[in-house]
Amino acid sequence: MAPDSPKPAAPQWHAVDAVADGDRPAPNPVPAILVSLTGILVAVVLGLTVGAREGSFAIAATLGVAGAWRATSPSGPAGLAIRSRGFDVFLCWGAATAVSVLALTAPGV
Repeated sequence: MAPDSPKPAAPQWHAVDAVADGDRPAPNPVPAILVSLTGILVAVVLGLTVGAREGSFAIAATLGVAGAWRATSPSGPAGLAIRSRGFDVFLCWGAATAVSVLALTAPGV
């Protein structure tokens, strides 16, 4: 590389770096992580103490809350906003429905 050539620009990652206007910091993913982690921990505790069906319903409820949060948040919570809003909501609510149906129909649960 020649000494007078310009240094290559560093890539900008919208999820990590500040927003283009430079005044607003990047969204904080901690609230979405805490809600998801709390739902998973509740599901594990319910699954171990009460039963697998109740733990599965807790997972389904966590997915439902994540989908509702993504659907109603104006910019999408950082950590839950992965693709388009419609796809994220469909994926969360579809998974919640599938887990609920499996919890209801699984024999011996």
